[in-house]
Amino acid sequence: MSIYSKAVTSVAAGATANTYDNIGTVTLRSDARRVVGVNVCAGNVTYTAAEENSGALRITSSDLGVGTQTYTCPPYIGGGPATNSTYTVNETEFVPFNWASRGKENIVIDYSSNLPDPTAGSSVVAAVVYDAGSKATNPDAMQWFPDYNPLLPKGSDKASLGSVTAISETALTALNVPAWASEIVGFKCFSLPNLFTAGEERVGFMRFRSTIPDFEPQEWPGRVAVNAPLGTAVGTGSFAFNIRPYGTSFATTGKNETVTPYWLYNVVVTTGDGVVGQVLYR
Repeated sequence: MSIYSKAVTSVAAGATANTYDNIGTVTLRSDARRVVGVNVCAGNVTYTAAEENSGALRITSSDLGVGTQTYTCPPYIGGGPATNSTYTVNETEFVPFNWASRGKENIVIDYSSNLPDPTAGSSVVAAVVYDAGSKATNPDAMQWFPDYNPLLPKGSDKASLGSVTAISETALTALNVPAWASEIVGFKCFSLPNLFTAGEERVGFMRFRSTIPDFEPQEWPGRVAVNAPLGTAVGTGSFAFNIRPYGTSFATTGKNETVTPYWLYNVVVTTGDGVVGQVLYR
C-alpha cells in the first residue's frame, strides 16, 4: 500500500497571462500504477496594490498518452490597498486525475496566470501524487482522494521547529510510528511567518524520510502559501482558517519506525519561521 508524492518548484512563474513557464518534470517510479493528482501551492513573489492574480496549471505527458490539460489553481488573490494590511494566505489545492501508469513516465508541469499580466509571477510548488510499489494501495484510500482520508487514524506524532530560513533541508525531530500501526494514513506540514518582510513570500514543501524501506519520494507542499507583503507591515498578521492533513496510504513494517520531516523553502526568508510536521497512522 504505497502513495508517493514528488515535488517540482519555481521561484518565479506566471508573470505573463497565458504564457506558460516550466516548473519541472516529474518522472514516476518504475513500479508506478496510477496517477491520482497534483497538489499545487503558490504565492505572489511581489504584492502590487490594486492588482489581482489567479494561477493556471498545465499538465502534459505524452508518455501516459494524455494530451495537454489546463486547470485553474492558486493563488486566488484580489487587488488590495496601497499599504499592506495583512500577509494573505492561499490554501494548497489538489487537482485530481485518474491516469493508469506502467512506470517511468514523465509528467511536465507548467504554470501561468489566468489574468492580464501581473507585475511579477508566483513562487510555486507542484507535487505529483501517485500509486506505486510492490502492493496495490488500499482501495478505500484511493476512492476518497482528494479529501482527507476517511480511514481515521488511531495515533499521531508531530514535531515543530522555529527560526527556519533556508532553501536547503532543515530537519525537524524524528516522528515515531509504533510497531502496532499497520498503515500511515496522513501527513500534515505547514509553515507560518514570524515577522513581515516586504516582498518576501513563504512557499515551500516538506520532504519526509523514514526508516521504513522504499519510502521515498514523499514530498508534500506546505498546506498554505503566504503572499509577499507590500511595504511596511500594518494591520493584522497572517492566519489560516483550516490546515488539514494530506490523506495517504503507506504500509508499515510491524516494527517501531521513524519518519523525519525536512522543510525546504523556495527562497531564503529573512526572519526564522515556525514549521510543523506530523504523521498520522492506524
